[in-house]
Amino acid sequence: MSRDMCADMKMEEGYMRMSIEYNNDDSKIKIHKAIAKVEKAMQVYPSILRKSISNTAGNFSIEFETDNCEREGGHFCDAVMKELDIKSCSY
Repeated sequence: MSRDMCADMKMEEGYMRMSIEYNNDDSKIKIHKAIAKVEKAMQVYPSILRKSISNTAGNFSIEFETDNCEREGGHFCDAVMKELDIKSCSY
């Protein structure tokens, strides 16, 4: 079974990605809206990839590839997690 509203963080030098999984349409919509809200509030526009693994499950990947990705990306990801009430993520 797929996970719902679970975040996973990956970091390397100059690159950072957070993936958030969903397993139903409501969660998919919540994640999409949270990302859009944080983009608008912070005026930060990372690469967003959406991958479907079934009709109702998949994930959103938020990717930063800049020299300042840890600071900018970290604040962005924290804000998205807060918006979705996700308390922690795996590394």
